[in-house]
Amino acid sequence: MGKRNMQFKDLTTFRIGGPIKYFFEVKGDQEIVKAGEFAKKNNLKIFILGGGSDILVSDRGFDGIVVKHTGDDIEIGKDNVVTAQSGLSWDKLVKFSVEHNLQGLECMSGIPGTVGASPIQNIGAYGQEVKDTLLGLRAFEFKSGKFVSFSNKDCEFGYRESFFKKPENWQKYLITSVSFKLKKYEDTDLSLQNIRDEILRVRGEKLENPKEVGNAGSFFKNPIVENHKLSAGLLIDKAGWKGKSYKGAAVSSKNALILINKSGKASSFDVLELSKKITEDVKKKFGITLEPEVQFIGFQKKVAILGYGLEGQDAEKYFKSLGESITILDRKFDENYLNNLNSFDIVVRSPGVYKFLPEIIKAEKEGVEVTSSIKIFFDNCPAKIIGVTGTKGKGTTSTLIYGILKNAGKDVYLVGNIGKPYLELLPKLTKDSFVVMELSSFQLIDLTKSPHVAVVLNITLDHMDWHKDKEEYVNAKKNIVKHQTKNDFAVINSEYEVPNSFSKLTKGKVVFFSKEKLESKYKDKLLLRGEHNLENIAAAVLVVKALRINENIILKTVKNFKGLEHRLELVKEINGVTFYNDSFATGPQPTIAAIKSFTEQETIILGGSEKGLDYEELGREITKARNIKTAIIIGDIGYKIIAALKKAKYRGAIVNLKKSSMQKIVKNAYRNTSLGGVVLLSPAAASFDMFANYKDRGNQFKEAVQKLK
Repeated sequence: MGKRNMQFKDLTTFRIGGPIKYFFEVKGDQEIVKAGEFAKKNNLKIFILGGGSDILVSDRGFDGIVVKHTGDDIEIGKDNVVTAQSGLSWDKLVKFSVEHNLQGLECMSGIPGTVGASPIQNIGAYGQEVKDTLLGLRAFEFKSGKFVSFSNKDCEFGYRESFFKKPENWQKYLITSVSFKLKKYEDTDLSLQNIRDEILRVRGEKLENPKEVGNAGSFFKNPIVENHKLSAGLLIDKAGWKGKSYKGAAVSSKNALILINKSGKASSFDVLELSKKITEDVKKKFGITLEPEVQFIGFQKKVAILGYGLEGQDAEKYFKSLGESITILDRKFDENYLNNLNSFDIVVRSPGVYKFLPEIIKAEKEGVEVTSSIKIFFDNCPAKIIGVTGTKGKGTTSTLIYGILKNAGKDVYLVGNIGKPYLELLPKLTKDSFVVMELSSFQLIDLTKSPHVAVVLNITLDHMDWHKDKEEYVNAKKNIVKHQTKNDFAVINSEYEVPNSFSKLTKGKVVFFSKEKLESKYKDKLLLRGEHNLENIAAAVLVVKALRINENIILKTVKNFKGLEHRLELVKEINGVTFYNDSFATGPQPTIAAIKSFTEQETIILGGSEKGLDYEELGREITKARNIKTAIIIGDIGYKIIAALKKAKYRGAIVNLKKSSMQKIVKNAYRNTSLGGVVLLSPAAASFDMFANYKDRGNQFKEAVQKLK
């Protein structure tokens, strides 16, 4: 069995890296086969170590086996073919070839690492590369347990690339020996030794000696732009990073291409963070993305994604792009999905998963990072974020803001429940972009950053089946302004007590709105119906005015805005009866707002699944609205709505259709509505007792209306 308790920091030129589970030094074929069998038997990952350069190893170490080939024999065959075992130092091979007056490797003098590692990276310097002289190599394939041979062509060489470096082949082959076809050197004016000495001198002046200060050699590849190779070191230097320190790491003052373990105690994450900062800055200043030449080892984190809805799927794609190890945990797949959360490095909570579940709290106490897609987005988004919250109206307000900014020619994105998944947008965003998103209490509950523009609509009770109480619900919403800076804006509804209280929590500039203060030009001849929608318009107008959008663009967009599907959506008029789909109304308050949008004789369809809501106020409002002649009741909570109507002494007709088909419900509503009247589906309840979701409910309503004769 291999050695235990070895540390990567003792084996790499960076002098960085955590513990190794098992370490095997191998020389002969039999030892190599035994190491492979041990890894397979114990289901362990394998890492093949050369000279320890060109890698950055995590301080967490490597939970598998590290195999290092130590064979260092070298020989010259016929036709000047030099064959060396993979454990031989690369520079010893170059020295050997120079001493034997063999040309082809001398310009690569002084490059750290081993012969076995050289083809993987296709190392090169001063116009020479391994691919120019490599004849072939021998390797052990761990999967098959067999020794195989590769020709130059088989190696599929590219710029600092090869067959062995491709993700599907990475760490699958242990190179045991390499053969090079060299030429006899015939120049009499300048010897190979002169060339080697000069290159070693230049490297000594320009490069950091890993024996003196820890480094992995060139940290970044030279980027190729339009078939021209650019100097990564020059770009980093021009960006102002040369010689700069970051925590225990630094950029070499000799060569900006080299990152160093300046303190001798730098952590792997010091170096990683420094490399990310350099990459971001070079991209920002020059529009060029640097790629690392070093390999990152052991940084892969174990990520659990709780909930596999749209946000969970978005998070899965994001973490896959980072190369992390991902596990999907969802009640649909496993009732015990919350067991063993402490075995993960990161737990990503989807909005539907309650933040304060005992299992999540326990994992957090044990050091697991608990986050969410929205937190990740806020941490990484370079754009200005406009966040909208409130019990209802978020979608309408967000879409209107988006429409105005779009018409103003801005680079704007609508994300979240009514737009695109947000994590997949991150690569497209710049500091000049705008992101508009509706933010629910589920998303806001653990947010530690606030948007540049925070919009607070009216806040009433909702989601009492998810939140512990009203206080927790309101406190979750407060995060939309709590973390703002003095450069941010809070656009707040002044008509209601709860939103008003948010104005005291922000450091940003507070702007109040109300439908009463909305200029008359934004109220006349609107396609968007409903008194309550004037509040949404007022909010949107103040947001875009704060962003200095042209007044004519604002007015034109507002006038032409039709609203959203399933929000007071006009479906059709049939024989003088007009049908409206307001299926998105999953609580009493939006239904009350919808009721107030009509003066015509009205039939309303109410009811659905339980959310722990109170319907007494709704009963009173329906009774007060004397135009509502018939209330058709459906779903699990129908009895609660009927009780509220009777308590309020509602005098219209109450028709309890329970869980009838939508076609039967619509036909009944049509029969009960007189000429010039309105049929309104505004359930004031969730939909899950009879439908897949509110969209399914609204779509079935629209289909049933279309089938009416």
